[in-house]
Amino acid sequence: MNTFIDRTTKPVLIVGGIGTALAGLNAFLPQFAVENVQKLDWIPEYTIFVQHWGIMVCLMGVFMVAAAFKESWRTPILLYGLIEKAFMVFLVVFNRDQTFASGFYVPATMDSVITVWSLVYFAALTRQR
Repeated sequence: MNTFIDRTTKPVLIVGGIGTALAGLNAFLPQFAVENVQKLDWIPEYTIFVQHWGIMVCLMGVFMVAAAFKESWRTPILLYGLIEKAFMVFLVVFNRDQTFASGFYVPATMDSVITVWSLVYFAALTRQR
């Protein structure tokens, strides 16, 4: 594969996976995460949604870290991650004029980097075949 991709795959999956898995705070400490990480008002009626979102994103991060060491997992994990992360970036950009979007600038920045890297990964994978 591409030398750049060969050198960066494990670090991107590990660092990006750990960053992504931090959303697990929303699953296990929803009020704390919403108020202190996303800097949003806590609305108790959204607890189940916040926790569900938190565990889904957390598991995405865990699977990214696992894919760093399990090569056969990379394509499906990166494909799902590419779609999920690109959509998150889209949502933040689309809602940039809303005050609530500011709590998601840091994750959207990380997701942007991973999205671009994933596109380069798949382009290199396609050229290899």
